[in-house]
Amino acid sequence: MHAATRPSAEFFEQAQGVAYMFREQKGLRMARIWLGPLPFVIIFGAEESEPILSSNKVLHKLYHYSFLSAWIGDGLLISKPNKWRPRRKLLTPTFHYDILKDFMPIFNRHARTLCSKFDKLIGSKDFNDIFHTISLCTLDIICEAALGVNIDAQRTETDYLNAVFKIKRIIQDRIIRPQYYLEILFNLFGDGKEQKRCVKALHDFTGNAILARKQMMEKAGGIQKMLEKKAEDGGGIRLALLDLMLDMHSRNEIDLEGIQEEVDTFTF
Repeated sequence: MHAATRPSAEFFEQAQGVAYMFREQKGLRMARIWLGPLPFVIIFGAEESEPILSSNKVLHKLYHYSFLSAWIGDGLLISKPNKWRPRRKLLTPTFHYDILKDFMPIFNRHARTLCSKFDKLIGSKDFNDIFHTISLCTLDIICEAALGVNIDAQRTETDYLNAVFKIKRIIQDRIIRPQYYLEILFNLFGDGKEQKRCVKALHDFTGNAILARKQMMEKAGGIQKMLEKKAEDGGGIRLALLDLMLDMHSRNEIDLEGIQEEVDTFTF
């Protein structure tokens, strides 16, 4: 089924359309819309967004974020402040510019694949929703940069890829169906069983990736040895973000469950 024909997709598109209408017709930089009993504030300007995004106090998430917990556990996206603060402080160095610039060849390679797909659309008179196409490129980049695994999502369909998009659909559909907010009703009458199958596929993939990188690091003698070999090879070995977290694990700064949570959050 095409995403645009799903009730949840239509619902969010309509909500977004109403918000844009307020912006265009009334020149508003913020709009409040009600989704059932819940008010949502839509912010259009960077200036209005800054106080929220830079706040260390606005950290509590909406109830609906809990629907992600089966997949990403207590990862940064949904963790409570008492866990979010130390985990954020721990992980921030892994996104330092000097580390991220090592991944530029990965970014460029997958971006070229994306551009080649766009080239094929040039001149087409048909409407093409490029959201899915861009999502595949993003997934390729994050899996290789974070996990050291090239899933080639832009060219190849895999069980992991199918599970990613299927569980996102399940979560979206659940958000607009309050009768499934209770876990027991969701499992009995909703997509609970299908979600469990997706979660197993997702956790198997990331869990195996973590185990493989852990074994590789142990065989190499630790991250310092890997860095020394990288220098000797002229940058031939590229460390993944997962390697940096496994190094933290070797110093007892994060457990394997925590690594799994953050890896699944990266690929969300």
